[in-house]
Amino acid sequence: MSALSFIRSPRLLPALMIGLCLLLALRLLALVGASTDGPAMEAGVSTATSGGLLSAISPAQAQERPAQANAAAPARKPAEAAGSRGGIEDSSGFSATEIEVLQELAQRRAAIEKQARDLAEREALLQAAEKQIDRKVQELNQLKASVEATLRRADEQDEVRKKSLARIFEGMKPPEAARIMEQMELPQLVELLERMKERSASPILGQMHPVRARQVAAELAKRRGPGTPPQARQG
Repeated sequence: MSALSFIRSPRLLPALMIGLCLLLALRLLALVGASTDGPAMEAGVSTATSGGLLSAISPAQAQERPAQANAAAPARKPAEAAGSRGGIEDSSGFSATEIEVLQELAQRRAAIEKQARDLAEREALLQAAEKQIDRKVQELNQLKASVEATLRRADEQDEVRKKSLARIFEGMKPPEAARIMEQMELPQLVELLERMKERSASPILGQMHPVRARQVAAELAKRRGPGTPPQARQG
């Protein structure tokens, strides 16, 4: 009998079906058991590991760790505070020292600007005073020119009067002219004789008193000086 004919036999087919079902059931039981044993084994391994680590840490080390954690906490607080302050400075862009320097520079700048304004005001006052002084100087120069012109006119008029008086004495007789001229002051007499012609002045001077005539001659010589031509008019 061949294998195919053996499987097709009506008597053996139910037995094969039952065997296959038993094999599948055993396989399922084996899979379920493996899945439940895995977590239990892992839990055991982790428990054993943690237990070993805990047993490896000594009691002294276990007490030191909380102390170190408490000491590190206050140390972190100043650092955090400094970090917060640093953040404020960084957000402003300038440190406290730089801000003080900038404030001092601003005060100096304000003082310099005030000094500049004061100097500008003083300069404006000085310019106004200079203009006023220039105006006064111009007025004084004009007044001086006017006075000088007046004095020149007065001198010219005085010279005209003296020349006219000299011509009058020239027309008089020498004794009469000498008698009148002896009563005059010496400077006026000398000035008058200087403006007279020599041919008219000589007879008048000869008719004067000798003492007066010597005084007039000495004054004339003093005024003319050495090498000075005579100022009397030529006849």
